[in-house]
Amino acid sequence: MNIKSLFTIIILSITVFGYAQNVSKPKYQYQYKMVRLDSTYDAKIDPKLAKYVEKKRHKMEKRMEVVIARTDAELESFAPESPLSNFLTDLLLNEASQYTKDTAFDNLDVSMLNFGGIRTSMPAGNVTVGDIYRISPFDNYLTFIVLKGSELKKALGRFTDLFNAPYSGATITYKNNRPTQILVNGNPIEDNRDYKLVTLNFVSDGGDHLLEDIHYEKIEYTTTTFRDFLIVELKAMNARGEKVTGKKDGRAKFS
Repeated sequence: MNIKSLFTIIILSITVFGYAQNVSKPKYQYQYKMVRLDSTYDAKIDPKLAKYVEKKRHKMEKRMEVVIARTDAELESFAPESPLSNFLTDLLLNEASQYTKDTAFDNLDVSMLNFGGIRTSMPAGNVTVGDIYRISPFDNYLTFIVLKGSELKKALGRFTDLFNAPYSGATITYKNNRPTQILVNGNPIEDNRDYKLVTLNFVSDGGDHLLEDIHYEKIEYTTTTFRDFLIVELKAMNARGEKVTGKKDGRAKFS
């Protein structure tokens, strides 16, 4: 057999015989076989299915090409703050409340995303639906949280100049890579006060360790993805004649 011209894969099946009396370790039987990774198992494509898939693909491409916003310059995303991450978190903080019927989440205090969920920049000029899918390709859902100031302070206090997240509503001053001052709406965080945070279910469930081990007083998951939220809000901005703009504004400071 010529190894260079033939790919193989070993399929390993393990059968557990079980535990023998007075034996602490199980016995195993190992079996394997060689499977050719070539056209051996290929099936002929059904012409009707191929036509259906092509029709759907063409329809999806048309949808992706729809222009929903405009920018004067490319908006990039990078830590600890950037034009795109600031725009996205500001939009989330200002507009997300309408996506929940719970009035407890009116007048949100802070929004938070994760840099890993912002996959690319927003292009200059026309912004299409497809661009938003490239920026936010994951099915992450808007999630609303009530938490004590002490817990919010704990979460934001973990940030460094290298490990942090996009946020709006807060200002963090760093010295020697650690936060020395954290303000929310321009004021120090009050430990016993309830704060309202909007984020994504990925983050609220411990993703990227941003809110890991943080205690919530209340949490509400929605069925609205962040991507769909962006598409709706950008369309509304465009209908009002507003262009997408974003800039660094000093919400992350260094002393």
